[in-house]
Amino acid sequence: MGRRLRAALLTIASRLIGLPAPAVGETILPSSARRIMFLSSCVRGGGAGWSLYYLLKNLDRSRIEPLVVVPAKGIFEERLEKLGICVIEMPQITERTNRQLFRSNNRLTVAASTVMNSISSLSCIPRIARLIKREHVEVVHCNNMLVKTIGAVAAQVAGVPAVLHARNLHESRGKQFLYGNLAKLTSVRLIISNSEATAAPYQQYAPNKITVVWNGVDLEEYGHDVVREVSFRRELGLDERTTLVGFTGNLIPRKGLETLLRAAASVLARRPSAYFVAIGRVPIGNPVDHKAEYEALAKQLGIADRFHFAGFRDDVRSAVRDFDVLVAPSFQEPFGRSIIEAMALGTPVVASRVGGIPEILTHDHNGLLVEPGDVNGLADALERLISSPDLRGDMSRAAQRTVRDKFDVVQLTRMIEDLLMEV
Repeated sequence: MGRRLRAALLTIASRLIGLPAPAVGETILPSSARRIMFLSSCVRGGGAGWSLYYLLKNLDRSRIEPLVVVPAKGIFEERLEKLGICVIEMPQITERTNRQLFRSNNRLTVAASTVMNSISSLSCIPRIARLIKREHVEVVHCNNMLVKTIGAVAAQVAGVPAVLHARNLHESRGKQFLYGNLAKLTSVRLIISNSEATAAPYQQYAPNKITVVWNGVDLEEYGHDVVREVSFRRELGLDERTTLVGFTGNLIPRKGLETLLRAAASVLARRPSAYFVAIGRVPIGNPVDHKAEYEALAKQLGIADRFHFAGFRDDVRSAVRDFDVLVAPSFQEPFGRSIIEAMALGTPVVASRVGGIPEILTHDHNGLLVEPGDVNGLADALERLISSPDLRGDMSRAAQRTVRDKFDVVQLTRMIEDLLMEV
């Protein structure tokens, strides 16, 4: 009776949005390539957005024919055009649920914006379901947290399987309950997690659906010898004798910028010739201007002349190559794409021992790990690398070996392809 009831409900839902009910025993004839919808809301950069781009770039198109659905093409427009991939824009899909929709910023407007943004995304479910049918989509790949619900439900209504790509740490009980139960839907056949850390919240809900596949680096783009010769140091007015410590990522609290600023003040008190730079921005639509807060803290600490906020860049490779050290002081990190990219470029890394980072870095081998929020520990680790070019060289070589052995995006894409073909 349960199976019949689910079938009846699916038929009713299908008719409500104008789809033909799935035929009993309907057979889909195989084609030369499997049509897969890649649904994502990450179009302004970030780990999830770049990970999807490199997956699409390295897909075997004789096996998988991708259809990308996004709120906007964003910074990936030219890249996706070069790949010749069909892209459909749905502006109603929200890029951030907390994107502020009102001029005034207070608890009420933040709450109202969150509700309105969520409703906007949910309203896309019927359109996505119709698109699945029209384009003969066989599998829906939900690339990130904000599209999991709409993608999985649309796939359920359209009668095709869905794959959730877990790229977030769901630490609150509410999110674990929501996404854990979403994973129980019959349409959800597979959960690809980018680390053991992101897989953990699903273990109690759908343990048999989980497979871990790390994010990868495109070694063609991130080889030290292929990055274009642009001197970030010269742009900053620095010479080769200055030790440059860099951060890349969103300027938000969980990335640990306050910890870094305080650690930088400690380092500069002992090594005044060092220089720090943060490349990134506050996410568009974020209700709080964290950059202004961090700049004010730099002034308060007396290091504003040695800690530069360089703004957003859609290509940070030449800058990271010029860093003597990349620092990732996060309080929460599902994986750590900026870390493996720095490793591929031969830049030593100091990072927090959180989330998926320990799956990448082995302390004292290919990088240094510190506890999140530990200002003194971070300062000591940075000074250790700043003071020893030989140690930086050893860790650089070990890091590059690690990337070649474990994080080559071509090998990891083949693994994801195989999984998508089996769904």
